[in-house]
Amino acid sequence: MATVQEALLIAFDHQQAGRRAEADALYQRILDAVPGHPPALHLRGLLLAQAERLEEACALIAEAIAGDGSVPDYHSNLGAVLEALGRVEPATDCLIRAARLDPTRVVPLNGFALRRLTNGARPDLAERALRAAIDLRPLDPDLRVNLAQALDCLRRPAHALAELRVAALLAPGDPALLRDLAERLGVEPGEAGERALRRALRLDSAWPSLWDRLGTRHKTAGRLTEANHAYERGLALDPAGAELWNNRASVLKGQGAADGALGALRIAAALQPASSAIRNNLADALMLAGRPAEALEQADAALAQAPDLADARLARATALLTLGRFAEGWDAWENRWAGQVWADQIDRFPQPAWTGEPVEEGRLLVWGEQGVGDELQFAALLPLLTQAGVRCLLECDARLALLLARSLPEVEVVARGTPPDPRLTAPGIAAQTPSGSLPRRLLRDATDFQRLHPYLVADPARTAAFRAADGPADKTGKPLVGIAWHTTNPKWGRSRNIPLPDLARALHAAGARMVVLQYGDWAAEVAALAGEGIDIAIPTALDLRDDLDGLAARIAATDLVVTIDNVTAHMAGALGHPAWVLLGHAADWRWLRDRPDSPWYPSATLFRQPAAGDWGAVLDAVRERLCQVRGSVCQVGGEGKGSGCAGPPPNPPPSSTGEGFQGRAAESPPSPKVGEG
Repeated sequence: MATVQEALLIAFDHQQAGRRAEADALYQRILDAVPGHPPALHLRGLLLAQAERLEEACALIAEAIAGDGSVPDYHSNLGAVLEALGRVEPATDCLIRAARLDPTRVVPLNGFALRRLTNGARPDLAERALRAAIDLRPLDPDLRVNLAQALDCLRRPAHALAELRVAALLAPGDPALLRDLAERLGVEPGEAGERALRRALRLDSAWPSLWDRLGTRHKTAGRLTEANHAYERGLALDPAGAELWNNRASVLKGQGAADGALGALRIAAALQPASSAIRNNLADALMLAGRPAEALEQADAALAQAPDLADARLARATALLTLGRFAEGWDAWENRWAGQVWADQIDRFPQPAWTGEPVEEGRLLVWGEQGVGDELQFAALLPLLTQAGVRCLLECDARLALLLARSLPEVEVVARGTPPDPRLTAPGIAAQTPSGSLPRRLLRDATDFQRLHPYLVADPARTAAFRAADGPADKTGKPLVGIAWHTTNPKWGRSRNIPLPDLARALHAAGARMVVLQYGDWAAEVAALAGEGIDIAIPTALDLRDDLDGLAARIAATDLVVTIDNVTAHMAGALGHPAWVLLGHAADWRWLRDRPDSPWYPSATLFRQPAAGDWGAVLDAVRERLCQVRGSVCQVGGEGKGSGCAGPPPNPPPSSTGEGFQGRAAESPPSPKVGEG
């Protein structure tokens, strides 16, 4: 290689001195000796480009890159040759790659963009090149000005103005830039324009908006720690930046720091009291902190400023429902259709919307909305309709069709599919309603919930088969407890999920056998727990995610279900099966506040975190309660130490709470009230 290197240096000297023939001959000799040698290919390509043999030059440099793509010069020079050939799109790619390999190449990248703007032919490529350059040099005001020019050529004046604002903050002493910005702001030249610019610089003289933009970029990508750091840097420069406080709060909420988010939003609201968006975000943070009454106040304040703000309407509804103010809450809940999550569903069916009037002719189409848990919860109202003489057709998640058809024999159940089943648009359907709107008609106050009863019926054959496979309880009488501990919900997972080892060890200490009801691949975690002597099984030949009829049978075959707020909780409750539901400090609206039971599910007992993140206290309570129900001695940490519950409690709790592994017996419900409200 030393000989080749010396030959390259001699050839390059010839090239620099203008002795092109000698240089070319020597490059060719090197390539004959070492075919595909990237430096020789590159230098000979440059030599041919100087001789106007551009196509040959392009091919040689491309071959050099194929051999070694890590050299910035190769990409930069290939870009120059391609530009000379008029191939500006691939030239853009080459120059961007060169700059990413060596940020000093931002200068030729900027020059390339300016040439595109000078001839006016390809401002789109100029924008692309400049955005790549700004990614590498975000504090360069000239790049921002040039990008604004490209955006103007692309007829995107609002985006151009935004770039000029940033440029003005980065170069506050550039009078030409400030005049341009003032004109775009629609301010008259002279003193008025200068005042506007001084005001902007006084509020944001050290580039906090740039930190805000960086923070938002990190947040969108899910890099919450980096986003929080960027917002803190911006706030150090501009502590009065309400938007920075607001954006930082959204990151803190995502990190589970509800109190920190509340503090940030209170500052933002004090700085911009007229901002409906900040008030709405404050309402959301208060709900996450478990303070629905205060959340309701903030949602009302946001709506006073912006009556059509969909998110604030939804926040108001959930706060009212959490507080048990059902009549107001269900009415407000109808505003959910203004939100983006639901808007695409509202026009799914052509029939008129049901307004609660008696359906004397034809049938009522009820269609499921939101998730499987919501469908199970709201389907509990179907028996009230059929008992009132309403003939119902229910559209549901296909995974629920078999289970609901068995459980609701008076209802025709249709699986949701694409395209929709023709029965859903057949003649004879008088009206349609989403299932989440039924409570507005049927559950106007707390006493109405007394008419709800468990309605799901598990497959008796599969239930019996599971029980047979489980085998009898061992001689110590250990109950079989079905467990679920995880949700993939992106917003709520952080506050709802419990580590499997923590849950399993607590139940093991209370003398329980366990069976997994949680879908997903947990084999490794279960095996590790089995190595600790913990009795926990994974159902075989059962798809816990898609075979929901099988999940219902598996639940029915247990003695007790212990679960977080997920589908398992709703299914166990709808089956009337004993269920202990473990809730975060700020539980979802459907679990209300500060009560150990659920009006939706009489067989459920609720265990709530006393403070955000405190699963330890919840699991301690579950362990001790299970010991009390069993009349046994709790095992602390699996080491056999008593915990003070060596016998049954003096006054055993009623079986209707599920504590004694007994569901409430079904009663004949009174006639439902249809059409109220």
